[in-house]
Amino acid sequence: EGVGDFCCEYMTNGAVLNLGGFSKGFGNGMSGGFAYQYDPDGKLPEMISRDSVLFGTLVDGTPEAAIHEEPIKQMLRWHVEATGSKRAAWLLDDWDHTRKHMCWVMPKALLQYQDADAILAARPRKELVEELSTALAFHQIATLKAAWKQGTPIFRGVAPGYGETDTPDMLRLLNSYTVLEIAQTVATKRTGDVGDFRDKIARNLVLTEDFVLMSELAKHAKEAIAGYDDLGLATLVADKRLGDFKRALSLRVNVAMETPGTYAWIMHQDSKNRAAIGDIPSFDELFARHALPDVLARSAAEPAVSPMEKPTAADAAPLPATPPTVPPVINQ
Repeated sequence: EGVGDFCCEYMTNGAVLNLGGFSKGFGNGMSGGFAYQYDPDGKLPEMISRDSVLFGTLVDGTPEAAIHEEPIKQMLRWHVEATGSKRAAWLLDDWDHTRKHMCWVMPKALLQYQDADAILAARPRKELVEELSTALAFHQIATLKAAWKQGTPIFRGVAPGYGETDTPDMLRLLNSYTVLEIAQTVATKRTGDVGDFRDKIARNLVLTEDFVLMSELAKHAKEAIAGYDDLGLATLVADKRLGDFKRALSLRVNVAMETPGTYAWIMHQDSKNRAAIGDIPSFDELFARHALPDVLARSAAEPAVSPMEKPTAADAAPLPATPPTVPPVINQ
């Protein structure tokens, strides 16, 4: 119910609602979270840190106005319940008048990092492709890497049923096999071996996130997203960053009162992304789009073994300790 200079300076998360006086430097250096200010005298435009934040009112007709009205009312209700504030109760009771003077404030950095339109305006297509393909590659290698390090079956040992082609489990299994197959291909080029030693090298490539392997996986990912136009890529990047944001929030936010505006922002951005390109494909779906054709092409290029050729002891040796239930090459 009143602050001094530099309210919300260097704020990184959460929500602040001020019902009283304020002064210069409002939102200076703000990079996350949302601030709300009751401003019946219209002083905020003179006191706001315009290089750091965007601002408006609940009646300015912007998407931000629509998504922040309910969070502000929720925070007012919490304030009344916790303190019995007569000022907050009066503002709620006269909401039609209050909303005309209630301002929202958000950091420019948040918009530039999570909004598809802002991302597209600031980043060339090449950078969008690099960010998304790198994220896809790390997402896929993480599953196989974790299985090897923990000594556990991939996806708890699930196996595809007969006739399954594009179920989530099938896509994840196919992608894990693709990572393993690409790692084996890289290992073969380095060693010239196709036996146990090759498989041991492939395992180390995965565990160390080898640069050449990651480059091959990123190349594969770039082919999978090549069909998207610039806005589609920016939307996928925005969705990826929003997902990262959600995971970070789940690890650090413990009380609901920290996030009413943040959750409204997330829901707004989710809706906007889906309106732009429809259903957002998962990382597994994106990566798998080129997995099967590539696997089949490389498998077809491998020299065939004559049925009359006698297997050697190395041929009969068991495979190394690769995570169980990685599916074999899928027959068509």
